[in-house]
Amino acid sequence: MNLPTPWLWAVLAPLLVIVGLAGLHSVPIVFAVYHVGLCLLLPAVSSRSRGLSWREHAQQLGLVRRGLASGAMLGVLSAALPVMAFVVRPDLFPDAESLHEALAGWSLDPAAPGAMILFMGLINGPAEELFWRGWLQGQLMRGPVGGAVLVLLFSSYHVLTIGTLAPSPGGVVLMLAGVLGAASFWTWSRHRWGSVWPAVLSHAGGTAGYMAVCWRVLVEQP
Repeated sequence: MNLPTPWLWAVLAPLLVIVGLAGLHSVPIVFAVYHVGLCLLLPAVSSRSRGLSWREHAQQLGLVRRGLASGAMLGVLSAALPVMAFVVRPDLFPDAESLHEALAGWSLDPAAPGAMILFMGLINGPAEELFWRGWLQGQLMRGPVGGAVLVLLFSSYHVLTIGTLAPSPGGVVLMLAGVLGAASFWTWSRHRWGSVWPAVLSHAGGTAGYMAVCWRVLVEQP
């Protein structure tokens, strides 16, 4: 089975998120099509179609023993940063009313956010990193230019999500700068360690921290 070039999937990925959120107004569709279908299943299908074993597939994604300790420390730090930022500058985060409005506009029930927060906290970061830094970077990175292109493609759809959630233009700029900085670091770490673990664990930690803030806003400040 001949699948399209990975560069096509790299361009298609942000378009899927944008269509799912801005066109279909559905986070569940984005979860199913982008996170599960594209980020997790597509690389596995590609590897198996080329005759790779599951072990070889894992190695291709950068799931090796290197970088685990560094990734764990980065994960803890990344989880703490959004929480500390919320304590210091809660005005940079959406309030309960705007968060309720955004989630309802994406076909989610703001009164019962548990499933969304659980999916984001456990699946979102690892799935994206296995796709962007694991599969795509492992195949497409040809020097700094290729890495920069992947960083920009990954960051592009965050303009929509952050623009919807951030309460002010300053918050949008700050959060987008954070996404670009994090994506650049994750790209560097994949190259530095030959491992995707630092990216997976730090991304997962950062998302978990942000979801903890969202939980507080939604549940404790209804």
